[in-house]
Amino acid sequence: MIERIYHWLSGYVEFRVEGDGARLFTMAAKRGLGLWGFGRRDGKAVARVKPGGYKKLRPLFRRCGASGRMTRKRGLPFQLMRLWARKGLVGGAFLGMALFHFLSGFIWGVSVSGTEALPPNLVLETAAAGGVYEGAGREEMRAGNPEGTILAMLPQLSWVNVNTDGCFAEIVVKEGRAKPEIEDKEELSNIVAKRPGKIVKIEAREGRPEVAPGEPVTQGQLLIAGLYEEKLDPWTPRPDPYKKAGAARGSVTAETKREFTVQVSGTVEEHIETERRTALLLEVLGARIPLGLMNRSGEESRVWYDTWQAEVLGTPLPIKTQRRTEALLETRERRLTEEEMKAAALRKLREAQRAELPEGSSIKEEELEFSFSDGLCILYARCRCWEEIGSVQKILVE
Repeated sequence: MIERIYHWLSGYVEFRVEGDGARLFTMAAKRGLGLWGFGRRDGKAVARVKPGGYKKLRPLFRRCGASGRMTRKRGLPFQLMRLWARKGLVGGAFLGMALFHFLSGFIWGVSVSGTEALPPNLVLETAAAGGVYEGAGREEMRAGNPEGTILAMLPQLSWVNVNTDGCFAEIVVKEGRAKPEIEDKEELSNIVAKRPGKIVKIEAREGRPEVAPGEPVTQGQLLIAGLYEEKLDPWTPRPDPYKKAGAARGSVTAETKREFTVQVSGTVEEHIETERRTALLLEVLGARIPLGLMNRSGEESRVWYDTWQAEVLGTPLPIKTQRRTEALLETRERRLTEEEMKAAALRKLREAQRAELPEGSSIKEEELEFSFSDGLCILYARCRCWEEIGSVQKILVE
């Protein structure tokens, strides 16, 4: 095996002898020419010699009255000669290896996993501030502390880890759970009505209900008592009724009546598209290269991008082609019809109701009145609602 490796590294020529091969081999041995691989092929003697030794055999061929013909050239020197004859192929191979080594030093793609309530795009934007983005250097990213930066900028996360797989990075996160509010067990409080209404449902987790469903209540009336004394049964009185002092906790849903008034203008400003311009961009490893003129106009406009990303075997590459479209806009005033004014007033009413009513409230019935005056649409609404009216009122003890 070692001998075969040596001959391949130094190279050799296999030749065929036509004539007195035995005499030729004897004379070559006397001259010190190393021959090996003796044999016969198609009835003629064959042997092997180093590339430089074959030239020394030519005088011996003439003296023996024989002729020789090279049949094979093998070994590393001949392989290098073939490659040298194709300089472009060799240069392209080295250039490809250099380009591969250069591109492998960058991050080609970033993904996020483990998010539930937090948007993945927010994590990607924060990670970019920490040095993890498409086109970032792998060594520079490892030298920094991207996990600490992401945790500092997103307190909603309890754990972050950045894993790299070749030229791709994966940001694995775990969202923290909000700490529950600790209730003060020693607090003295009652739950009172913050607005008048008729009780629909009352649930007392702590304390004693003071009203029942169907009863009307006024603003400030006691609903759930946290400080109370046991109500004795008149038929079985006890000399020492127990007393309770603590924090009242619970929910009280009541039917309430509310009134809302909103108004909208009869004119609206609209943006009309007057001209559209497009341009192409090439994005490679986060670097954006414009493929043409991209002068941004000073006028009011709307811009959007259509992106195509290259993929190999389902894996996205950091090579994107974007078409940037800019639509120039002109502001014009338009007069609304009565139906459009009513629709705009109704939308504004819904926004006012969501802002004023407590969370979980519902509107059971409403009466709407539209009126038009001085180019305005005025909407007046009377609503019958179910909402939470309980409000915690602390009891101060001196």
